[in-house]
Amino acid sequence: MGKSFFILAFFSLILAGQVSAQAPSETEALFKLKCSICHTIGKGKLIGPDLNNVHQRRPEDWLLNFVRSSQKMIQSGDATAVALFEEHNKVVMPDPLISDAEITSILSYIGENSGAAVSAGPVASIIGDATPEDLENGQNLFEGRVRLTNGGPACISCHNDLSTAFFSENSYSVKDISQSFTNLGEAGVRAILENPPFPVMKQAFEGKLLEQQEVHDLLVFLKNSTPKSTAQAQTGLPSGFLLYGVMGAGALVLLISGFWYSRKNRSVNHGIYKRQIKSFN
Repeated sequence: MGKSFFILAFFSLILAGQVSAQAPSETEALFKLKCSICHTIGKGKLIGPDLNNVHQRRPEDWLLNFVRSSQKMIQSGDATAVALFEEHNKVVMPDPLISDAEITSILSYIGENSGAAVSAGPVASIIGDATPEDLENGQNLFEGRVRLTNGGPACISCHNDLSTAFFSENSYSVKDISQSFTNLGEAGVRAILENPPFPVMKQAFEGKLLEQQEVHDLLVFLKNSTPKSTAQAQTGLPSGFLLYGVMGAGALVLLISGFWYSRKNRSVNHGIYKRQIKSFN
């Protein structure tokens, strides 16, 4: 009995060790939640730069400040921060809203998982075989004409205009998304659709993530919307639109003034008064 107990305990410890080794650490989970949507470690550029050996390229204090708030560093005129911002199409990196200790642990995790420089190839496209039906379905999903399978909100609920700007640095929301493919590429847009990183979007799709076919069709729609929407944004208002608007407003003012002028010298009961005088005569 005693021997069997020790054998059972021995194998239990081995199994527990294997489970522990396979379970992701808190720091790894934090990296996946806050960083992996935009960055890789040794797998090439995604939305932001590859973080492989970033601890060797930048001082720790600089990294800590940049992760804490990249926009503050850019606005302060830090040359390296400004150069990175320009290089990556001025896509705003949201503040992670985590403690300095958590940022430090993430930087340590990046260092531990960095290796020799690798030449990462381009991320394979999943929309190379897109059909007109995929494009139409993507537009219907975006506009809410077709409901998302898991009950998530239609894209147009927040993204109400395919215009020019992508990120709002104040709210970290995505509103006008015509430049999404230009700024982020397919891999970046796909990463956002599959795992929303922004607070409002993350909350809206909690437990309601998109199906892969929905991601595919939305990517097709967004990619094909970009050139058309950009051209529309550059076209501006129709010729004479402002002039006609001013003329119409002026006509309304004159019309209202005419009605008011005919009444301003008369009391409200002027008609009743005239009828009473006529009856006396």
